[in-house]
Amino acid sequence: MIVKGEDIPFMGEWAELKKNYLLEEKPEDYDELVSEDMLLEYLSATEDRYSKRFDELVKRQMEMQGVNEELKVTNQLQWVGRVNNIRSQVREIL
Repeated sequence: MIVKGEDIPFMGEWAELKKNYLLEEKPEDYDELVSEDMLLEYLSATEDRYSKRFDELVKRQMEMQGVNEELKVTNQLQWVGRVNNIRSQVREIL
């Protein structure tokens, strides 16, 4: 069982963000999840959900902005820059 302040294994970027949010903004919710022994399950589900959503949104934005395999082959530097920009934008949205 996890107690408040105990190290929680890193489960991914989204789970870490959610854990920190709960600790800082919703400590009562964090305590409830800990007391019900549901914190790891909750963080795992959060990581899965947000990871899938992130990938979907990145793919959709790449399609909408014409960032495709052809661009990757013809101008790899531009492709990398545009993909990184899209990923940053989607990360901010989520």
